Amino acid sequence: MKKVLFFAIAIAFSTVSTLSAQTLPSVNTKDLNKAGKDVVAQASSSNQADQIKEALMKDKELQEKTIDHLKSNPDTKDALMGLATKNTGGLKGLMKSVLGDKSLTQAAIDYVSSNPDLLQKALKLVGM
Repeated sequence: MKKVLFFAIAIAFSTVSTLSAQTLPSVNTKDLNKAGKDVVAQASSSNQADQIKEALMKDKELQEKTIDHLKSNPDTKDALMGLATKNTGGLKGLMKSVLGDKSLTQAAIDYVSSNPDLLQKALKLVGM
């Protein structure tokens, strides 16, 4: 019994000494600032994407330019043509279908956000 108790105490001491010998990693303030800025940038880009989608549903000229871009882009042309053949709701219906497709939505948002004039117009439409 004394051997078991001695063995248990020895294990407890070795465990405590092992745990106390570990140190927590230090965090660099620059890393924290960068992580915070990344989170803010991601939140604002997500917010901007929502604003662009809202503007695409409101403005006919913005819809036309975006659809024309998607038609001429080899990466999105086939998907857009597939939606166009199924769509009977005109330009607004086609834009609604585009915004229902994840890859086409991203392509449309990328197009508008990379074009300063269209981006400014889109943000004006939603009151920014």
